[in-house]
Amino acid sequence: MMLTSSLYEGVSPTQSFIVAAGVALLIIGIFNGFRNLPLPLPPGPKGYPIIKNAFDIPSKHAWLKYHEWSKQFGSDVLHLSAMGQSIVVLNSARSIHDLLESRSAIYSDRPWTAMINEAGYRDGPLTVSSGPRHRTFRRLSSEVLSPPRVQEWRTLQEEKVQILVKELLEKPQLFRAHIQRFISSLLLEIISHGHTVEGDDDPFVRNAKELSNDFIEFTTPGRHLVDILPILWFVPSWVGLFSKKKAIAARKKLREGLHWSYRQVEEQVADGTARPSFAASLIERNSSPSQEDISIYQWISLATYAAGVDTSSSALTSFILSMALNPDKQRKAQAELDRVIGSGSHPTFQHRSNLPYVESIIKEVYRLNPVCPLALPHALKSRRDDEYRGWRIPKGSTVIANSWAVLHDAELYPSPFDFRPERFLERSLGESSSSKEPMDPDPRKFTFGSCPGQFLVDDTMFIAVATVLAFFNIGPLTSDNEPGYTPYLISQPEAFACSITPRTTADQKFA
Repeated sequence: MMLTSSLYEGVSPTQSFIVAAGVALLIIGIFNGFRNLPLPLPPGPKGYPIIKNAFDIPSKHAWLKYHEWSKQFGSDVLHLSAMGQSIVVLNSARSIHDLLESRSAIYSDRPWTAMINEAGYRDGPLTVSSGPRHRTFRRLSSEVLSPPRVQEWRTLQEEKVQILVKELLEKPQLFRAHIQRFISSLLLEIISHGHTVEGDDDPFVRNAKELSNDFIEFTTPGRHLVDILPILWFVPSWVGLFSKKKAIAARKKLREGLHWSYRQVEEQVADGTARPSFAASLIERNSSPSQEDISIYQWISLATYAAGVDTSSSALTSFILSMALNPDKQRKAQAELDRVIGSGSHPTFQHRSNLPYVESIIKEVYRLNPVCPLALPHALKSRRDDEYRGWRIPKGSTVIANSWAVLHDAELYPSPFDFRPERFLERSLGESSSSKEPMDPDPRKFTFGSCPGQFLVDDTMFIAVATVLAFFNIGPLTSDNEPGYTPYLISQPEAFACSITPRTTADQKFA
C-alpha cells in the first residue's frame, strides 16, 4: 500500500489529468492509425519482387486465364501489378456494371501504352483519352449508327445478301472469303466511302485489313514488353527486345491509309461524283474543315469500316461453325423459317419479330464465342484511389472487363458451354444468385457493351443468318478436328472446312 502511494506522491491533480489525457490520445491515435490503413487490393497472383506480375499477364487467350484466376482466388475482381502499374480485371456482370457503368465518370478513360502510341493509334476513336476529341467521335458515331439511320440501310442489306447466296452456291468451300466480301462491300458502300468492292484483291479492303490486324496486335494486353516497361522504347531496335520496327512501319502505313481514303472521297465530292456515304456527308457539311476536323473525319470513317468488318465477319464465321456442329438446332431454325416465310422465299427484316428461334440462334452465337472476349481496357482517371466492396482500386489502374467470363457464368447462363438457343426462349423471371441480372439475359449487352456499331452488326447478322439458313444446309465438318479460336482481341474460329449444300429451294431460286 505504501509502495502504491509512493508512485503518486508529489503528483498534482493537473499533472494527473495531463497524463491521463495523453494516454487517451495515444490510444485513440493507435486506433485511428489502424483504421486509416490502406484498404486491401483485390486478390490475384502474388508475382515476383519488383516486377510483380509483369510476366504473368497472358498475351494469348487472356480471358481464359483471367477466368481461371477468378475461380482460383474466389473473386470476380482481380488485381495484378506490373512494374508498379495496377491492372484490375472484372469477371462478373455485377462488377462491370458497378464500375464501368455506374462510375463511368472516372472509369471512361483509356490507358496509355507505348505500342499504341508509337504505332499512331492513340488518336483513334477506340483508344483516344476522354476529352473533346473523344466526345466528338462518340457524337458522330452515334449519328451515323443510331437505330433510325441503320434502318435506312436495310433494303441495301437485303440486296447485298443475295450476292452472298450466289457466291455460296458457286464456291461453297470459300465461305470465309464470301463472308468477308459481303461485309466489306456493305460497309464500304453505305458507311465509309461509297466505295464498290472491285474483287478479291480490292486495294481498299486489303489496306483496311492490314490496319485492323495491326490494331488488334498493338491493343492486346501483355503482348508487348515495352507496354510494361516504356523505357525500352529507347533501346536500339537491333537488340530485338520488342517490335520497334513494326510500330514505326505501322505508323507510316496508318498515315498513308487515313490520308488516301479521305482524299479519295474528298476528290469525288469536289467533282460531284461522290456516292452517298457517311464520309461524303462529313465533307459536304463542312466546307472549311480544320486540321482537327479532317483528322476526326479520316479516323471515324476508316475505323467504323475496319471494326465493323472484323466483328461481323467473325460472328458470321462462328455461326457457320455452330450450325455445322449442331445440325438439330439448324433444322429447327429452318422449320421456323419455312413456316413463317414459306419454303424458297427470301427472309426480310419484316419477318424478324416472327422468327424467335432464329433470333435465339444469333444470341447464342454471340454468347458462346464472343467476337471480343475482352473489352478494350479502361483507365481509372481520378486524383485518388477508388474504393469498391472493401477493396482499393489504385488511381491510374488499367481496368479490363472480361466479357467472356460473364457470358460463361453458370449462375447467369446454366450449362454455359453448351450451344443451347432454347435458353433465350425459356428465360426465367427470377434473378441469379450472383447479380441483379435475370437468368439467361440478352448477351448483346455484354458482347457489344456501349459500342455504337452494335445495331448495324446485329442487323447484318440477322439478314445473313436467316437467308443462309433459308437456302443452305450447313455441315458436317469436313476438316479433321473442331477448330479452336484465335487468341487475340478479336477472336474468330481458326481454319476449318465444312459442307455447305443448297436446299432444293436455293437451286430453283438462283438457277
